[in-house]
Amino acid sequence: MAVKVGFVGTGGISRAHQRHLKKMDDVRVVAMCDLVEEKVKEEAKKWNAQVFTDHRAMLNEVELDAVYVCIPPFAHEDQEILAAEKGIALFVEKPLSLTMSKAREVDAAIRESGVVSCVGFQGRYLDVIAKAKELLADRPVGLAMGYWMGGMAGVPWWKSKEMSGGQAVTTTIHVTDTARYLFGEVTSVYAGGRTGLMTEVENYNIEDASAATLIFENGILATIFSSCFMTEGLGKGGIDIFTKDMTIEYRERKSITVITEDGTELTQVENDYFQDLDNAFIDAVRKKDDSALKSTYADAVKTHEVVMAVNQSLETGEVVQIADM
Repeated sequence: MAVKVGFVGTGGISRAHQRHLKKMDDVRVVAMCDLVEEKVKEEAKKWNAQVFTDHRAMLNEVELDAVYVCIPPFAHEDQEILAAEKGIALFVEKPLSLTMSKAREVDAAIRESGVVSCVGFQGRYLDVIAKAKELLADRPVGLAMGYWMGGMAGVPWWKSKEMSGGQAVTTTIHVTDTARYLFGEVTSVYAGGRTGLMTEVENYNIEDASAATLIFENGILATIFSSCFMTEGLGKGGIDIFTKDMTIEYRERKSITVITEDGTELTQVENDYFQDLDNAFIDAVRKKDDSALKSTYADAVKTHEVVMAVNQSLETGEVVQIADM
């Protein structure tokens, strides 16, 4: 029996998931919802799916096994909670929301219902990240430096902190999550930022650049750098990891370079990690078991806590204890 899927949001990230679902013989997208009726009608034609402009109507009227929630940070209302209450499995694109309270409310609803959940941290499914995790299993890390440095995203809401949460929440969160996946849990955060470089952009109120130092439970220190003022092609993404006998240079979704006294080894990404993520989610939906997923909603809440702590520290100039969030 085919897995019946719905979509809330039909933007670019939604279309990427749809391409992956098209490759699965036993998946049907049966309903799609977007506030822009013309856009959702165009996407729905690809599947002969029902069209909605109200997610509540879609969730009430259509029998679904799973729903993909692919909406901007400011648009999260009750979509996930209503789906969980109806027993519908959830794939939620990051970031989860603009607040910790909303993320925790959704997490509680998912836990109470017991539905399968997954969040779109594709980096966890990279073959090179699996290799890095294996290399670090018996090597204590001393220090790490992460990067999401480049230009401003093209979507209009990104430049408004009230709508996006800022760069730490919307984009650099991928690096922060990879650090958590490799190094463990974060106990405290201290961040600083600067502005004044993006004066040509109207209605812009996020940091042009920031640096957030994370202290992990196991003593690892990691500073993660963000910028959105750079010319396209001049940026840098990934994490540099330093141990006593090895340096690992991870380049975001491209490669890892392992450096030891014996030489240097470069490994390029070979797997279709995004497809692997969607495959894993649909398999979990079939089995009604998300224990094999690498990025459940409950786990993603912990990454969300870290980036929200970054924002709090940027605002107050103080160290933020994660337990206090």
